[in-house]
Amino acid sequence: MKKIFVFVMSAALFAACDNPLEYKPENKADELIVNAFLDAGETSHLVQLAVSSTEYVKPVEKAELRFYVNGELKARTTEFEDHTEWQYNTTVEAMHFEASFKAGDVVRLEVDADGKYSAYNEQVVPPAPTVPGIDTVRVMQTTKEDYSAEYLRFDYKVSDTEAEENYFRIKIEGYASAIFYDKDDKELKRDSRKWMSSLRIDNDPILNGGYIDSGDSGFGLELGTRNTYCVFSDMQFSGASVTLRPMVYANSFVALPAIPEGTESAIVDNYAIATIQSLPQRYFYYMKALNMLQDGSDDLALEDVQIADNVEGGIGFVGVSNSVSKSFWMGTKEYDELVYYEDYPIYQE
Repeated sequence: MKKIFVFVMSAALFAACDNPLEYKPENKADELIVNAFLDAGETSHLVQLAVSSTEYVKPVEKAELRFYVNGELKARTTEFEDHTEWQYNTTVEAMHFEASFKAGDVVRLEVDADGKYSAYNEQVVPPAPTVPGIDTVRVMQTTKEDYSAEYLRFDYKVSDTEAEENYFRIKIEGYASAIFYDKDDKELKRDSRKWMSSLRIDNDPILNGGYIDSGDSGFGLELGTRNTYCVFSDMQFSGASVTLRPMVYANSFVALPAIPEGTESAIVDNYAIATIQSLPQRYFYYMKALNMLQDGSDDLALEDVQIADNVEGGIGFVGVSNSVSKSFWMGTKEYDELVYYEDYPIYQE
């Protein structure tokens, strides 16, 4: 049986010209893995690194990262920081940098690691999607077991205005902005937290309710695969405008940042952030393959799944996207009583 070692940073997320990560013979030299998902709608970016061999994946001990926009150095760092990976709720080390770029820019990511590895990726930033509007509707859904739950439905109006095929991903995040106070009601600290919200997945959270007549079946998901990463192609509504209607549990947007020591009360503003990303073709197929790996049917488990590799001098995938986002205020919560459970602070409303 073949052994395939895959190192994937979700997101937080696939074409004929891709290089699949295939079985590596035992005498294959170690390689630097570089995974990153960069978006023109953000200024803060993370890059995950590791070293891969046929027998193990291990962390990088030291590295230097450089990021260029149109040939000009925009960021450089040698620092690692802890990052919570939303899909599996695990903490990993990643390199963080700040940079801005826009549609049409040529971006280049370079990494040198452990004194012997060098890898890079260079690509053009895609245009932002054409989105006339994003709105929300609260809806109640009842399951076959007569269990009712309130959802927040996000209505994305999307137009296909270009002749060529385009690829997209929808993501919905929660955001909490908090002010913490001490026992004398003096401001102690301001902090925030952002997290990915899980969409309700019934076969496909993007196409369900979107009034889309799926055209080329080659761009849909294989039978039994759930669209966990919420990717789709405008081939499914060529030349038309549609409304896509993914849903999230309504209570998904209430959370707190880490509570600082000495806190007695807090005021927290909660938001939902609805985003639609424009993806290069390879990025779309990468996310499609992740769907198959993570949530495929039993039949798919018997088939090869190719993961895109676009890192020169190493392995891994660097995705570059452009996005349109809209923020929705979900309300303010006041916490005025702090209790401790097993030495951990918990608020009671």
